[in-house]
Amino acid sequence: MSVPVPISSGKTGKANWSFFGRQGGVSKKPFDSLNVADHVKDNQENVLKNREILAEHLGLPLVYIQATHSPNVVNVQSEFPEVHVDTDALVTRETNLGLVIMSADCAPIVLVDPIAHVVGVVHAGWQGMLVGVVANAVEGMFDLGAEPENLKAIIGPTISAQNFLATQERFDEVKDIEPVAAVKLANGQLAVDIRKGVKHQLAQFQIKTTDLNICTYDTPELFSFRRDPETGRNATVVWLSQ
Repeated sequence: MSVPVPISSGKTGKANWSFFGRQGGVSKKPFDSLNVADHVKDNQENVLKNREILAEHLGLPLVYIQATHSPNVVNVQSEFPEVHVDTDALVTRETNLGLVIMSADCAPIVLVDPIAHVVGVVHAGWQGMLVGVVANAVEGMFDLGAEPENLKAIIGPTISAQNFLATQERFDEVKDIEPVAAVKLANGQLAVDIRKGVKHQLAQFQIKTTDLNICTYDTPELFSFRRDPETGRNATVVWLSQ
């Protein structure tokens, strides 16, 4: 068993974040190996072990979401419950507590205000983008004292528009609500650009945003549902150190 190694990580002030991929767990193919999702037909004992491995690696208790592509945001005040159901974003002022979302093509977004000591994490697929989870998460950060001028966003590994082709129906649905995310590729095919959409939504709050520009589909070290319909989920973690 290898050790979890993030695809990317960062720190500013007391705010820390890491985007993890497949490496460092115990799950077998096609969930190999650091799958932390318990809803993808992976062996449940392996999933629990992977969550334990990740918590021990970070030295933190971890709080997860049960995502439903909703607009729902939870202000996390302790490690209990360990899983927040029907939730797609978490925010907190608690120290030494890791907030985790899982994704496998949707955009994982980390939000940090290193001055106010507030952090958050968002699971934003095309559906979440349309129902307002990004704006709700930002408002949740503001409710805890974050300021627009200090707030930073980092967009982690997300499927690229080139690999996220859309039917006319989905294209029109996206275009009606978030037009910048409904794109036509050079070959004329219709696609959804989740990154472009969430960046536009973050820009409405004048938030400084960094896009890692990593495509899940094109990166074998990451889980991708579009590439492999039976697969695990990548973990994104954000936390405040003391």
